Amino acid sequence: MTNQRQTLLQSIATIVADYRQGEIAAIDPNHIDRWVRQFSEFGFDDEAQIIILGEMERILKSYYISRICAQSFLTNVLTSQKLFGDNPAATIRNAQFLQIQRKGNSQHDLLALCEPILQSKYGLSLRDCGSSPAIYIYFDDCLYSGNTAWRDVNAWMPNAAKGTTLHLIFFAFHTEGLRYSRRQIESEAQKYDVNIKFWRLHKFHNSRWNPSQFDCFWALQTSGDEFIDRYLKEIDERRQNSNRSLPDLFRPANMPKQDKIFSSAVARNLIEYAFLKVGAYIVSLPRNPNASMKPLGYDYFDSLGFGAIFITYRNIANNCPLALWWGDPHKAYPLNTWYPLFPRTVNTTQAPGWEGF
Repeated sequence: MTNQRQTLLQSIATIVADYRQGEIAAIDPNHIDRWVRQFSEFGFDDEAQIIILGEMERILKSYYISRICAQSFLTNVLTSQKLFGDNPAATIRNAQFLQIQRKGNSQHDLLALCEPILQSKYGLSLRDCGSSPAIYIYFDDCLYSGNTAWRDVNAWMPNAAKGTTLHLIFFAFHTEGLRYSRRQIESEAQKYDVNIKFWRLHKFHNSRWNPSQFDCFWALQTSGDEFIDRYLKEIDERRQNSNRSLPDLFRPANMPKQDKIFSSAVARNLIEYAFLKVGAYIVSLPRNPNASMKPLGYDYFDSLGFGAIFITYRNIANNCPLALWWGDPHKAYPLNTWYPLFPRTVNTTQAPGWEGF
C-alpha cells in the first residue's frame, strides 16, 4: 500500500472516528480501504481510488460534523446575542425548545446536547424554559429538500402563541430546500402572527436551474455503461411524461463557475462518475426500488440524485450518494453486494406530540 493511500485512509478514519460511536464498530483504515477497493470492479484503478479518497478527505475535513463540533455550535447558538438579545440569560427562560419532529431522532439527540450547555451557562434545564414562550427553537441536523421542517412546523403552528418568533436552526441547509421551506412556513406563519428566522453553520448551493455555484455531487453527461444507460432510459421516460419544466439531467460542462467543495475539475468529474456508476448499479439491484432511490442519493425529482455531501457523527442522510451508505455485508442479497463507507441507520416515524420542553 502506498504511503499516500495509507495517509489518506488514516486521515479519513481520524476525522470520522466518532461516526455512530457506540452503535457500530469504529471506522478504521481497513474499513475505508475495503470500501474504496470495490471501485476496482467498476474500472477505477488504484490511482483513481486515491483521487476518490482525496476528495472524500477534503469534504469530510471541511464539513463533517463531529460531536465536539456539534457541541461547539450549540454553545454558540445558546449564548448568541443575535438570537437572545443583550441578556441571553433572561431571554432564554422564555424560549421553548420544540420537540415536534415526526420522523427520526435528530431533534431529540440535539436537545440532549443542549441540556448540559444550558446547565453550565445559565443553571437551567430545558424544562425550566418556555413556560410562557416569547420565542421557539426548532433544531435539526440539516435541511435538504425542506419537506421535513415544513411538515413538522405546519402541524405544530396552531399551537404557537401570537406575536412570537420561531427560530429554525441547522448545522447546514441547502439553498433550494431553504427557498421552498421558507416560502411554505412563512406563508403559514402569517396566519398565526409568528415571525420566522433561519440559522445555519454551513450553506450548500444546490440549484440546478442556476448552477454557477453547486455544492453537491452532480455528474457530467456520460453513456456507454450498462447500468447508467439502463437508469437513464427509465428516468428519461419519466421526465418526458412530466408536465413541468425540468432542469438539466446532467451537470452542464461549464458549471459550476466557482467550486469550494472539490480540489479540481478533474477530481470532481472522476468521483462523481464513480459514484454515478456504482449508484446506477445499486439502483438496478432491488426488484421494486423506491421511486426516490437515485444513484447520487434519494430525491423526489427525476434526477441523477440529490447528491448531498453532508454527514454528521449521528448518521448519513439517504440524500447522499448510494455508494457512500447503501448495503450491509451481514444481510441477504442484494444488500450484501456493496460494502458501505458509512453504515446508515434508517429514520423511523414518530407519533406526533407537539410538546415543547
